[in-house]
This record gives sequence, structure tokens and C-alpha cells, in this order.
Amino acid sequence: MEPSVAEIVDIIGHVLAIVRRVPQDLTWQARYSDERELVDDLTDHAGRIQRGDVSRMSDLRFLFVPTGPLCEIAVSSGWLHVYAMLGNRFDECCARL
Repeated sequence: MEPSVAEIVDIIGHVLAIVRRVPQDLTWQARYSDERELVDDLTDHAGRIQRGDVSRMSDLRFLFVPTGPLCEIAVSSGWLHVYAMLGNRFDECCARL
């Protein structure tokens, strides 16, 4: 697996660890109806990328944009600082792909 791809999987893993660890406030975003849907979507993204399937990469990029669904969840759930670091890493990885 290419280093940038492996790092994207790692970033998704960090986000999954956060959303599984504490309840998330999904109020300010419209994409996910509940935490299970969020976890399932992130898990699907990670699995696809690990298999070399980048067909949903534009969708994953949208999740990480400022004011995107993950940002809104991070803000309302108290982990914006961590999200910002992970989002910056994600952007750097995408630029290397």
C-alpha cells in the first residue's frame, strides 16, 4: 500500500476511535442520521481505500473539508483541535496521491 494511502486509512482510524469513544453531537450536519451511520460510512471508506478502491475518494474529501460533516461534528462534539490536525494531514496525503 502506498504511504499516502496507508496514512489516509490511519487518519480515518483516528476519527473512528474518537466517534466510537464518546457520544457525538450530530445536530449541525445533515449527512448522518445517527452515529452508527457515521461509523459505517467511515469504515466503508477505510475498507475501500485499503483495497485500492478510490471510487468514493471525492466523497471522503468532502467529509474533511472545513464546514463539512466531520468538521461540524467535531465542533459540536468538542474535538475540533484534533479534527483540524487530522484534516490537515488528510489534505497533505491527498495532495501526494
